Amino acid sequence: MSSMQEIELQRYHKELVRDVESLIDKYRRAMEWDIPDSDEKTGDRLIVQAIQKALDEISDKL
Repeated sequence: MSSMQEIELQRYHKELVRDVESLIDKYRRAMEWDIPDSDEKTGDRLIVQAIQKALDEISDKL
């Protein structure tokens, strides 16, 4: 990656973090709907693992 691309991505870091947090919130709400008594921290960890697995799959294709 060129240094210009790296600089540009650094500018978007906070936005990327917010986007991933929004994804976690989206799937947390879905899990709470399906499993009303679910533990939020455990659920969040599982969601992060699922997001990481999805990112790994995408990364393998690049």
